[in-house]
Amino acid sequence: VSRTAEIVADYDFTCARSIDGEVLCWGEGDQGQLGSELPRTATPVQIAGLWADSLVAGFGRVCAREEATFRCWGSGEFGDGERRHRILAPLEVPALAGADALALSDGHACLRRGGALWCWGHNGSGQLGTGAGGCRHEREACAHSRCLPPKECRHQPLPVAARDLPPIVAIAARSTFTYALDREGRVWRMGQHGQSLDWTDDAPKYRPQVMGELPPAVEIDAGSGHACARTAAGELWCWGENAFGELGHPPDVRGGIEGVARVEGLPPVKAIALGFYFSCALAGAGDDAQIWCWGDNSRGQLGDGTSERRHRPTPVRWP
Repeated sequence: VSRTAEIVADYDFTCARSIDGEVLCWGEGDQGQLGSELPRTATPVQIAGLWADSLVAGFGRVCAREEATFRCWGSGEFGDGERRHRILAPLEVPALAGADALALSDGHACLRRGGALWCWGHNGSGQLGTGAGGCRHEREACAHSRCLPPKECRHQPLPVAARDLPPIVAIAARSTFTYALDREGRVWRMGQHGQSLDWTDDAPKYRPQVMGELPPAVEIDAGSGHACARTAAGELWCWGENAFGELGHPPDVRGGIEGVARVEGLPPVKAIALGFYFSCALAGAGDDAQIWCWGDNSRGQLGDGTSERRHRPTPVRWP
């Protein structure tokens, strides 16, 4: 797509938005995440009849925002208390109206309104940032909910405020954790995840904790076992698991990297998007910016026309 403005990624697919608002997706489509009946594609295809100001992807579904309205497709929970399967065309979701940022995971979600972070859903590892873990089933805080073993909570979205956080400008969420970026460029993590800077620390974080070893960031995103932060200078720093080369380095026997590692071989990075075991970046100057992807490519999610794994950034191949 010419003049790319934004990229998002999830488990096994990727989407991009042009400056003109067109949306293209590629990779796996078994849940409708390509916005059509197409089962899979290793090169980008356009979502028909859709123009967007921003995108968010999460666990088999995509949401596009146009002004204050969100339209979503794919499969899963969309923030209105219902679970849908294979929405093959963008569907308006009134429950998300008015949010200025949204992060979707398989078990929980978070939205931002006016600098405040609100989360709902599963909380077994403290990923809601409330200061406690476990299934949220209290009547006053989580009406219409029920607990399902093992401590899973399914309910209509009733957001609760994350505690001990400064004003937040960006969020990222996966199954058991949430990341938040504050105005000073600090990255905070909540929940249970092996993406800590020493890679092996997987204890639940029921209250937000700052990740002090990172340089000041302007953007964050996370995959299943890795995470990345972009600086104002366009550097990309990643940490966590690396079994598929998702950190932009060849994998080793440990399957991960301790500390943070800079992704080499990229022009200045303007935007990032992480899937479960792969990463993408929009990098370059002006209209010459390209989307580069690396890591797992078993579903064509790198968009290079192949299914070959890449350990270094590789340009997306446009139709």
